[in-house]
Amino acid sequence: MSASMRKLRNFLVAVVISFGILYLPFTQRELAEILNVEEVLQPSEAIVVLGGGLKRDGTLGVSTKERVSYGVFLFKQGLGKYLILSGGDRVAGKIEAEEMYEIALDKGVATEVMIKEAKSSNTYENAVYTKRVLRQRGIKGEIILVTSPYHMRRALCCFKEQGFKVLPAPVKESEIYRFGFYQNLRNIRLLLHEFLGLAYYYCLGRI
Repeated sequence: MSASMRKLRNFLVAVVISFGILYLPFTQRELAEILNVEEVLQPSEAIVVLGGGLKRDGTLGVSTKERVSYGVFLFKQGLGKYLILSGGDRVAGKIEAEEMYEIALDKGVATEVMIKEAKSSNTYENAVYTKRVLRQRGIKGEIILVTSPYHMRRALCCFKEQGFKVLPAPVKESEIYRFGFYQNLRNIRLLLHEFLGLAYYYCLGRI
């Protein structure tokens, strides 16, 4: 076997072993905890819920539905005066923040306490445009930030970089803590996306 073939073989073996380790529920749980940030919550000016994008048919994905449900739960506990729904993804004529709004409305949240931010297309823009929306309405003070556990560290860094005082509130029953053949594959993608996202945002000076 030539030297180049041995290198290729060793590389492929390393890839397979790495993938196998990442596929394990224990590994995924530990990596998710590295990305997660949580603090004791107290009543704040607003609860900000971040969207996770729309699917190809224009419906909300699992993670976004989880985030909205948890944000509504916290709002009904009296932890925020306003519920901010942040997400500007547009697919099949649907707007992410509008779809999030409809879920919250169905769960009994009054229209007058909900604010839609529908311009953002990524986590950095979530923070930038949410800041603009809150300033326009004269809303100041601490916010509670709701997103998935695996997304919290990057989101928290972005919001703090924009000058927010933030209490992180990661979704308790997130899909990242569920396991199965296809879910494990999805979890690998979610985790790799976040670790790469943190590095990318750091290089850009966004966090």
